[in-house]
Amino acid sequence: MIGKKRGKKMNPSLALGRARRAPVVILTVVIASALVAALALSTLGGPPHTTIPAATVTIVGKASIVLCPEPAVVNSSACKAPPEMYTMRQIVLTSSTGTVVSLPLNPDGTFVGQLPPGSYHVAISNCNFLGCNLPMPATISVATNSTSSYSVCFNCLP
Repeated sequence: MIGKKRGKKMNPSLALGRARRAPVVILTVVIASALVAALALSTLGGPPHTTIPAATVTIVGKASIVLCPEPAVVNSSACKAPPEMYTMRQIVLTSSTGTVVSLPLNPDGTFVGQLPPGSYHVAISNCNFLGCNLPMPATISVATNSTSSYSVCFNCLP
């Protein structure tokens, strides 16, 4: 046994396991390289892909809930809507394209929010009082680069 190198004998199942992993590693490297190349090529010809945010307009206003629409009793303290009647509701604005924006009401009926320019149908959430489905005005329009201010009255006489 002089001149012969004696190496370790390898377990046949271990050798087979290592041989099976080699194609998987090569395949993984090939797939990763293809994905990187595809990504690099997709960004070459054409403008960069950026998302332009939609323009928004600030809207401020005040909603009034009139519980006694008749002129003889409008100033009666019994006709005044309590603060919780406002805070449990929102102004709901629906655009002609179906976009819905809900703006919470403060205890005094004021509201403020952001919405895209356009025309909106006006409604109020939790519509369960007389005249709640009769807002004045029934529609509002907001223009680009402006702050719009509206007073909306529910159950008011025309």
